[in-house]
Amino acid sequence: MQGIMENNFRLALIFGVLVYLSFIFFLLKKKKLSVQYCIIWLFSGLALLLFALFPYIVLVMGDILRILNPVNFVFMAIIVFILFILLSLSSAVSMLTEKNKRLSQNAALLERRIRELEEQQNKK
Repeated sequence: MQGIMENNFRLALIFGVLVYLSFIFFLLKKKKLSVQYCIIWLFSGLALLLFALFPYIVLVMGDILRILNPVNFVFMAIIVFILFILLSLSSAVSMLTEKNKRLSQNAALLERRIRELEEQQNKK
């Protein structure tokens, strides 16, 4: 075992993160993912790449936060990313729900106005 992580494991992690990042860019290019959410996913991918390239960061951050096991710091970081992503998606869903409600109300008002105009046209 070399230092903190074996080279094969480190290369596998780096390869996995590069595949992950290229998939994000692919989704962005195909317009399946908006730039707003792409930034969040890219940030998480870059953090994972940073952890894979420099595993000593995990140890130092674990010591600073007084976390006994470095793996626990990685799990904590992943949970924080997931919570951040869930919060941003919940915000987007809430915003879209409100927009959908307003659009439905505007469509109903326009339909009512059209019916009123048709009735006035038919009376003439």
